[in-house]
Amino acid sequence: MFPSKMRVLAEVAIFSAIALVFDKFPLFTMPQGGSVSLVMLPILLLSLRHGWQIGLVTGGIVGTIQLFYGGYFLNIFQVFLDYALSYAGIGLAGLLAPLLTKHKDLRQAALIISLSGLLGGSIRLLATFLSGIIFYADYATPGMPVWLYSFTYNISYILPSTIIACILLILLYKARPNFYTL
Repeated sequence: MFPSKMRVLAEVAIFSAIALVFDKFPLFTMPQGGSVSLVMLPILLLSLRHGWQIGLVTGGIVGTIQLFYGGYFLNIFQVFLDYALSYAGIGLAGLLAPLLTKHKDLRQAALIISLSGLLGGSIRLLATFLSGIIFYADYATPGMPVWLYSFTYNISYILPSTIIACILLILLYKARPNFYTL
């Protein structure tokens, strides 16, 4: 048991570092924060490989370190929503990981990977959406409902990030399906 725990710990450290590097090279950056990047990819990959618990840990590490490398701090509740819950929530995609190991067909695997990615992306969206409503209402366009502003702003970068991560995860599954099983 000890070597396998050490291996998982090493994977968490390596994939967390990769996620942070991916975050530093965004494809597109939003004016008030958030970007289209590959930061979700390593978190989703570990979630699908090891389950939701490891995904939560990996996302939590990534979110916490992001806070210290250019994060924005208003108060503890904003930090919880924008960093802790937002990134750790991506790890809940691992709830569907057991289904992936049962299906070897590419179409079924692609569906499970896509649903997992959408689950993780949705939780990230929910956290940032709530943060936008509670803490960033001043940025809303005059006359626009705050909830609509927060939703459109956050989905504009989270949805593309989720789609890109899902496509890359499906391509990885097609090339190396055994990588998703232990």
